[in-house]
Amino acid sequence: MGGSVGKMRERVAVYAQTQIVNAAGEITTTWDKSAGLIWSANNQVSWGEDRQFTWGTDNADFDAWARVEPVSASSLVLANRDDAQRLYNMTIRYRTDITTNSQVIWRGRKFDVEGIMDPTEQRQFLSVRLREINA
Repeated sequence: MGGSVGKMRERVAVYAQTQIVNAAGEITTTWDKSAGLIWSANNQVSWGEDRQFTWGTDNADFDAWARVEPVSASSLVLANRDDAQRLYNMTIRYRTDITTNSQVIWRGRKFDVEGIMDPTEQRQFLSVRLREINA
């Protein structure tokens, strides 16, 4: 796994999921930048029903350095449509605000967090399994 800080050369942004139920019972999901950096209104990402996202005004925003490595790729047929599935492993400094309900933006691509592990149990680094959305 190698947790060398010098190998963490990729900028990533971590977003936490918030679900709000309105008076009609409809659920709205929003994605807000995880704690850890100074947060401002333009650090927000919104997801539509078609899973498309819109950035705030600054696409260069990031909140962590990481090492991102491909793990596997496969092709699935769902609802008569071919879908690629790509899995990645992200190494990041230890933090407590990443959950399996989080999403990561890396190089303009979006990923679901599938699993989180502290490989040494020393709270230095996290190994995070990512699945690319709409690969």
